[in-house]
Amino acid sequence: MAESIGFLGPGLMGRGVVKNLLGKGYKVMVHAHREGMKLDDLVGAGAKVTRSLTEVAEKNGTIMLCVPSSKEVEAAILGAPGLLQGLREGSVVIDLSTSLPASTRMLAACLRERKIDMLDAPMTGTPSHANAGELNLMIGGDKAVYERCLPTFRAIAKNIIYVGATSHGNIVKLINNFLGQLSNAGIAEVLPLAAKAGVDLKALYDVVRVSGGNSRVFEGSVPAICRRDFTVTFHLKLAHKDMSYMSAVGREYNVPLPMVNSLLNVLDVAKASGLGDENTSALVKLWERVSQVEVRKDGVGQ
Repeated sequence: MAESIGFLGPGLMGRGVVKNLLGKGYKVMVHAHREGMKLDDLVGAGAKVTRSLTEVAEKNGTIMLCVPSSKEVEAAILGAPGLLQGLREGSVVIDLSTSLPASTRMLAACLRERKIDMLDAPMTGTPSHANAGELNLMIGGDKAVYERCLPTFRAIAKNIIYVGATSHGNIVKLINNFLGQLSNAGIAEVLPLAAKAGVDLKALYDVVRVSGGNSRVFEGSVPAICRRDFTVTFHLKLAHKDMSYMSAVGREYNVPLPMVNSLLNVLDVAKASGLGDENTSALVKLWERVSQVEVRKDGVGQ
């Protein structure tokens, strides 16, 4: 008999995860984390949709969450009604969201009291990676529980890395996101400078791509910016949320994080200026407005 999984959050990333689970023979019961989500494609692929968190908890031994922040994770688990009221002993909650580590530890302790296990398993990758089943997962929690859930992880991910104790998955994910968003912020600052100075942007790209300033973020975002393609793969408001979590982790462990907090300040301005619902690469628009220049160039990256 196929294992049954309850899935909360079939959004930009979660939709592909659900489709891969169904494709690998799992039964999936889906609960939308916000009103108005169209789920016809998931129903067509075999998912069952419910509006009841209690039903999700009572009818599935494994629950996966893929929601925007710890606020939604806590509401889903601890709310009234919430998952905690229906989960049975021996169930596993897998949080694929990028969550605040302190919140993850609190929730894991609450669940442990009911003999329910929890793994934090945040993802890296884009919606196309989610659709292809090629996500990267970094997983924190009890190793025996992790090993028990490996078949499920293999159904949705290409690289699966156990990183240690509860919340360590989220700490690793936040560090990774900081490094990526730091690169994104640097690109957003320098491209308007190059454009205003009259530098050939294709030449700039070709030089950096073979030099020490290169990164995956640079290779991916610069050509897209130059052709004015800001298709959303990761909302700027979520990068802002992640950097606020990273800043909080620094304070929790009494570790100064001046570059994290500087980046958070920049994202504060970008979000307040109306860029929150755009892709993270749209941060360049903030500095374009200030510099009164637009970054545009055909043929970059070709």
